[in-house]
Amino acid sequence: MPVSLRQLRAFRAVAEARSFTAAAEELGLTQAAVSILIRQFETELRLSLFQRTGRGAHLTEFGTEILPTVLRVLDDLHNITESASDLRLLQRGHLRLAVPQMLGCCWLPQVLGPFRSLYPDIEVSIVETAGDGVIDLVAGGEAEIGIGPERAPVAGVAADFLWDVPMQLVLQTGSPLCGAEGRPDMAAVEKARWINYSDDFSEVLHRSLLGHGMTPRAGDMRVLGMMSALAIVGREDYVTVAPAYARIFAPVFGLTFLPFEGAANCRRFMQYTRARHDLSPAARAFLDMARLSAPAEVPEDSPVL
Repeated sequence: MPVSLRQLRAFRAVAEARSFTAAAEELGLTQAAVSILIRQFETELRLSLFQRTGRGAHLTEFGTEILPTVLRVLDDLHNITESASDLRLLQRGHLRLAVPQMLGCCWLPQVLGPFRSLYPDIEVSIVETAGDGVIDLVAGGEAEIGIGPERAPVAGVAADFLWDVPMQLVLQTGSPLCGAEGRPDMAAVEKARWINYSDDFSEVLHRSLLGHGMTPRAGDMRVLGMMSALAIVGREDYVTVAPAYARIFAPVFGLTFLPFEGAANCRRFMQYTRARHDLSPAARAFLDMARLSAPAEVPEDSPVL
């Protein structure tokens, strides 16, 4: 029979109390039960641990030798139990999150602030990347969870729906493409120079909005960083599509955001985790809050940053 935790605790109690009776009272057991536990421990070790006398129980030489080791083992087990309890109660832990830069700027603070207020002892590490990089960071273990736009499935990564996010046309303020009454001039938009994305969304965007696939056109540009794309549209004669929550940067770059019709006017955002991987309590708590805090569309009269 292997050594048990109950045997180690009984050994410590008898060694400290120097009495089977006192040890039984401390452990809430009968004296007979404590005696059985010590006898089982001695049988497993094939050596005596105590000298039993009318005045109590005293450690043998071997018992004295192993007592420090038993105490360390029990302390380590106690620390493990305490650590597990702290993790369950979110009194310690580490949230490792990957998000696209624009989502990190416009959405993350609204959920991270309340999360930090509720769980101030949780360590937080945020990795910002392009939308295409979120899955790679999760797959490589650099982030436990990732939040970002829907991407093609990747082996080893599980994706679960989080929110639908409105998408809008982004044009330079004052551009003739803006049209009248807040409606873009779609005939002119179809002929405009575009800043494209490097994923399947571009294909959906072009087919649904422009009526053609991703055939390269003279003057079009491919940009992975949303912030750079917005800055270019604000200075050059380009058009792009961005999440409606990015409108907060409209006054910074001189942009106009306009709704449009079509399959690409809404984007699915997902939560990404490693497949068959149990999430930490910190990650589960953050995702629970994230589901209830979808990015809000910024009002047109929002103040300049």
